Amino acid sequence: MDFSANKQDTYEKRIASLPDQPNMQPNELKAYFDSSPEQLRQAHNGLCDALTEATSSASAAASLGFQRTAGVPADNVQAAVENVQAQLDAAVMGNIPSGSVTQDKLAQDVRDRFTAIESTAAIESSTRSSSDSYLQNQINTHSMQIAGKCEIVLGTYTGDGSKERFINLGFTPKAIYSVPFGGRVSDNSRWYGGFAMQNYPVINTNGRRTVLQIEANGFRVFNDGDQMRPNSLYGDGSSNTPLTYYYIAFR
Repeated sequence: MDFSANKQDTYEKRIASLPDQPNMQPNELKAYFDSSPEQLRQAHNGLCDALTEATSSASAAASLGFQRTAGVPADNVQAAVENVQAQLDAAVMGNIPSGSVTQDKLAQDVRDRFTAIESTAAIESSTRSSSDSYLQNQINTHSMQIAGKCEIVLGTYTGDGSKERFINLGFTPKAIYSVPFGGRVSDNSRWYGGFAMQNYPVINTNGRRTVLQIEANGFRVFNDGDQMRPNSLYGDGSSNTPLTYYYIAFR
């Protein structure tokens, strides 16, 4: 139903439209004066009839707007009443509609329990967040410590007497420590090995010549049969047994 037909926007005969001295018969003037109230009466009676209409398809309730709520999702009074009725029927049958039980419907002791649970949950959430942050910091710290540590690779090679020789490790070591069997680094003026780091080779103290140095994927040893012997075949020459060298590579 639409109530626009019952609106009284203007009057067909307005007194203000009459001339100051109307040239009308008395009965015509009376009818003119009564026309506006009559229009208003008819509009008012029509509105009353519309508001009391009981036919469901044309009822006034179906035309009256309703602002939706969380519990009653309806757009007019008729639909809202039907929705509430359906909820009451469901409640009677033991089916409580979703969202119909609010905090105000609970007993005070129940509300107090829920408040305590919420408070405890908030404290637990804060504690858990702090613990997670602490654990993450510990993980980050240990990850950095682990990343800063290195692996140790042990190995040997046998001297072949060549003037220089590259020992392939398959990786570039951070540092290398190499000595022959017996563990001597130097013997008087002879150098058999030592401790080298990247860009810091082992250099003999006499001729300032490189004895051992780190290179890409391994290290290189030099041998001149005199002062430098990190690749000597028989060491000091007192034995014909090939000399074995031991090294520790820091990866």
